[in-house]
Amino acid sequence: MRTLQGLVLKNIESMESLRLGGKAVIYDIVLSREDNKYVARSKEWPEVSVVETSREAAVDQIKSRLLDYLTSEVEVIQIDIPLAAQSKNPVLDKFGWFKNDPTFDDLQSEIASYRQELDQEMGDLGDLTE
Repeated sequence: MRTLQGLVLKNIESMESLRLGGKAVIYDIVLSREDNKYVARSKEWPEVSVVETSREAAVDQIKSRLLDYLTSEVEVIQIDIPLAAQSKNPVLDKFGWFKNDPTFDDLQSEIASYRQELDQEMGDLGDLTE
């Protein structure tokens, strides 16, 4: 039987911060227990995981494995994606989207009908409690 004692290590004070390019990078690690062993898995990089017999060894090994993965096996880059200009009110950005939709009135009728059904059901429930 599998015992899962999921523990997300948000505060990695017991682990030293990983050092990449001179910057400290803190990763969330999911630590679980399976068959008397500790499984440590990086939340952001699920393919990076280790299985150890002790919690401390699992934490040390995931730190080492994650550092090796990020410095030797993959390249982490940042890219800029330009977004369309938005107004200060996100609701207004969507205003008028359905003005030419021929099914909009049907949608409004369906919503009103569904609300009436719910109101009727709630009224029936009120009769039962009295």
